[in-house]
Amino acid sequence: MRYWVVLLALGACSESKTADDVKPCLKSSGQTAAEAAKTGGETAFEGVKTFGESVGGLFEGGKDEAKRRWNEGSQNTKETAKGGGAETKTTAQQNECD
Repeated sequence: MRYWVVLLALGACSESKTADDVKPCLKSSGQTAAEAAKTGGETAFEGVKTFGESVGGLFEGGKDEAKRRWNEGSQNTKETAKGGGAETKTTAQQNECD
């Protein structure tokens, strides 16, 4: 994954820059990739929680309870993904590769 970040950063930076000029670009690209990975992890965690809650609802209250919990959990997952996406976009817009 590190190589991917380096290639992404180098591709975003102008070829006329020196190695010292590229360092902030690498840092910015790395921060964006880290934020995106964090968002993916948080969203996946919410999805797993949703699944677990709906299975628990199935045993506790049947199909209707499972469906209710699934819908509630999917809304939480959606909100987590949107919030993380906004943070990733903000991080990407602070790119130092100019």
